[in-house]
Amino acid sequence: MAENQNKIYDLVFSGFGASSCILIKKLHDNDMLRGKNILIIDPLEKKTNDKTFCFWAKETDPIVQEFKDEISHSWGKISFDGHEACSIDPIRYHHISCEKLYDSTRKILKTYDVEFAIDSVINIKDGKIVVLKVAEGEYMGLKVFDCRTPKLNTNYNKNQNIWQSFIGYKVRFKHDQLQSDACTLMNFNIDQSEFTQFVYTLPFSENEALIELTRFGSEIINEQYAKKVLDDHIYKVHGEFEVVDIERGKIPMFMDLPLDRSSKNVVTIGSRANKVKPSTGYAFKNMFAHAERIIKDKDLTLGSNKHKSRFRFYDSLLIYILSIWPHFGKKVFQRLFSVKETRYILRFLDEGTNIIEDISMFSKLHIGIFLKALGVYLFENLRPLFPLFSLTFIYYLLQVILPHQVDLIMYAIIIIGLLVIGIPHGAIDHKTGTFSSRGTINIYFLTIYLAIMGIVYIAWVFLPTASLIAFIIYSAWHFGQTDMQDWRISSSVISFLWGILFFIGLLSGHIEGLNSILQSLQISIIENSSVFDIVFLTSVAISIMLSIIYRNLMWFFLSSFLALSYYIPLILAFSIYFIFHHSYRGWTHLRDSLDETNWGLYKIALPFNLGAVILFLIVFLQIDQNWTENIAMFFIFISCISLPHILCMHFFYKKEIRD
Repeated sequence: MAENQNKIYDLVFSGFGASSCILIKKLHDNDMLRGKNILIIDPLEKKTNDKTFCFWAKETDPIVQEFKDEISHSWGKISFDGHEACSIDPIRYHHISCEKLYDSTRKILKTYDVEFAIDSVINIKDGKIVVLKVAEGEYMGLKVFDCRTPKLNTNYNKNQNIWQSFIGYKVRFKHDQLQSDACTLMNFNIDQSEFTQFVYTLPFSENEALIELTRFGSEIINEQYAKKVLDDHIYKVHGEFEVVDIERGKIPMFMDLPLDRSSKNVVTIGSRANKVKPSTGYAFKNMFAHAERIIKDKDLTLGSNKHKSRFRFYDSLLIYILSIWPHFGKKVFQRLFSVKETRYILRFLDEGTNIIEDISMFSKLHIGIFLKALGVYLFENLRPLFPLFSLTFIYYLLQVILPHQVDLIMYAIIIIGLLVIGIPHGAIDHKTGTFSSRGTINIYFLTIYLAIMGIVYIAWVFLPTASLIAFIIYSAWHFGQTDMQDWRISSSVISFLWGILFFIGLLSGHIEGLNSILQSLQISIIENSSVFDIVFLTSVAISIMLSIIYRNLMWFFLSSFLALSYYIPLILAFSIYFIFHHSYRGWTHLRDSLDETNWGLYKIALPFNLGAVILFLIVFLQIDQNWTENIAMFFIFISCISLPHILCMHFFYKKEIRD
């Protein structure tokens, strides 16, 4: 049970992993813990040696100098897959046991006002005073460093999210037989078992070593199986041995981990801040660099440094290979070790090589398998856009083969789309927990929701022009936020900019269609001018430029859709984007977060979905009015239900990062 629930701590560490230990040491070394009352919450006491942290660096590098007391051993030579050990001078490969790291951190903390709580943080509520909910209570703090294991969803793409799992023996031999200054990082001379598997050997002396079996794959390695492989391998290579200790664990090699969304008072660190390199599992140097960035900021808030996008792309290709064609993993690594020297490989893994060097390396690897991985990469990354471009293609096709029926067919598709996904994607707002903490449709939720809708409707009656501008602004914010969630871009400014560019481009390219709606809404029409063509082209150009700057293929194609929308009527263009891109992606985010199937989610949405349809038919539908005027009323209806939905989704996206 949470004690001192009314106490507000200056610093709270949600988790006592390596990232917290590194940051605590950095804060201590810079005299930034003095006078602070500190709380550390972790479900485990962290007193066992269950992990190993390794990194390579020069002896003069700050990371080595600052952790020299914790480094238990270093190696100046590295061997890959049975090759002769090569010197990596002036770099050395360093080892730190988690037990030593935890002990040294506790020794530091003894000199400060620190409390430990054995508890699991369920969620974190950001604010001026941060609230950390645990099973039987809550804690409060002014600054929280969150290093909890990220929430991993079962709906993640299995081809881009695999595991590095391992079982390691610390062994002792009767006779000296090891080269204590040379370690082996990957030895593939073992059974692959339809995965990519290797043995990792770190000698601590001539007769003691950590020998570990590691698997890259979708399934966690079985301990009984690992024991057999290790026993056979160690006995075959070294003879009789004694097991002194066992190390086991798993590291997510995930490309789809949640975004790092640090705020002023809640700073994510460690794997939660995406400090684990997906293709290797190495993280210690990344966490150290992140801690250095944090302490340079007087508010201890500075976010994490970004991975270079091309290396993230390389990681993605490799994980596709390890997941879809695991038998090729061994071949790829063996070819890499045979064509490139060890120093280059380590520099490449540190993301320190240039693109010319990278092209030279890839040209010497199995180019065919990487091209296949590239094909899968393009297919899976562009697949979310298939509904959008399929409808766009259908429109252009109908213009050719059925020009007189095109509007009838397209509007029929739009109405079906609205009923199947457009309205349903907003009919699950009770599950976001914004106005309903229990995720149910109750009186309080309905009252708040309908009250917001009522305010928007009244605004339309008395201030139609202002209401239209407000609708465009908050829709632009929401559209941009939904896309950035997919694109892993955490900037609110860029998010809003993309949303505004989309609406400016869409509306400036359809002044006649816009005027038709304005007239129905009793808003002054806009005089058409060639200036709007320039505005349209500028919006498209800036969008394309941003997609190139951020190296985002989906953004580029959406900008292309914006350009194509010039030749599609305004209502159809907006509806295609709203239903078959925006609503579809929002639906996907909710489905994955709630761990539901599409049908399961639709059943959850059905009551609210029916309610929205009935509300439109009773309140907004004008039977005695023409098509255009009813389109205008539907526009007002959408704006009314959009604002509470946008608020729900905004807090849902923020909550997703904190849980």
